[in-house]
Amino acid sequence: MASSLPLADPQLADTAAALAAWRSIRAPRARIPGDLWLRATELAGRYGVAQVAVALKLDCTSLKRRLAATASSRAERAQSTPQPADFVELNFGLPLAPPACVLILSDRHGHALRIELAQAASSDIAGIARSPWQTRP
Repeated sequence: MASSLPLADPQLADTAAALAAWRSIRAPRARIPGDLWLRATELAGRYGVAQVAVALKLDCTSLKRRLAATASSRAERAQSTPQPADFVELNFGLPLAPPACVLILSDRHGHALRIELAQAASSDIAGIARSPWQTRP
C-alpha cells in the first residue's frame, strides 16, 4: 500500500532534520521543544498522526494528544474572537433627505427669494442656491 505522506515534503524533511539534530545534543530524558512539537502537529493535521509519528520517530499517542489540544485551542479562540463584519448598516432612523426644505436666498440689496422643495438631494439644493447669482448671457 502506497503511503500518502510525501517524503519529499520540505517541511517534513526540515522537521525530521531538526528533531535529529536535537536528539544528537539533548540531555537524557529531556523534553522535545515546543516549536518542534508545533511543527509535528501541523504535519499531523495535514498527513495524519500515525504516518507523521513514524516518519519523525515520535510517540503516536503524544502526537495525537497534542494535535487534539491544538485543535481545541483553535476552536476556543475562534469562538471567543469576534469575527470582523463585512458590512455594518447604521440606521439612525433619519431620512436620507429632509421631507421638506425651505431655502431663503437674499442678496446684498435685501432682495429675498424663498424656495420650498418637497424633497431634494443636497446636490439639487446647492445648484438651486447658486442659480440666481450666476451671470446671465
